[in-house]
Amino acid sequence: MLSIEHFELAYETLNKSYLAYEKNKDSEFAEFIEDSCVKRFEYTLETAWKLMKKILIKKYGKTDSELTINNIFRFMQGYGYAQNWENWKKYYQQRNNTAHEYNIEKSRNLVLLIPEFLNDVVFLINRLKKDKDID
Repeated sequence: MLSIEHFELAYETLNKSYLAYEKNKDSEFAEFIEDSCVKRFEYTLETAWKLMKKILIKKYGKTDSELTINNIFRFMQGYGYAQNWENWKKYYQQRNNTAHEYNIEKSRNLVLLIPEFLNDVVFLINRLKKDKDID
């Protein structure tokens, strides 16, 4: 059995940070909260795709060579774990843009994706909870 506990905790920290950002957009601390949102987005996304990779290997018999990042997202949609794999591809590309090259504008653009990302994460969590092989 695979546990989704770490993924749920990652989601909760991102959601909490984003709610704080929404409440404090106009404060002098907004940029610090945005930075927190970016970091929490990054580790929530990392946790999601790594968990999905484990599920695809253990439950569906996929091999490491089959599981490029885009294939992980495609399989997620194909097996009902995602509504739109291209959303996940977009999140991953945005994560790479911020993680490998610090750019304040790119970071701010990522924050705009967070509400959509949170919805996709909730969809994934709910789907995982229905899966008998996952705790």
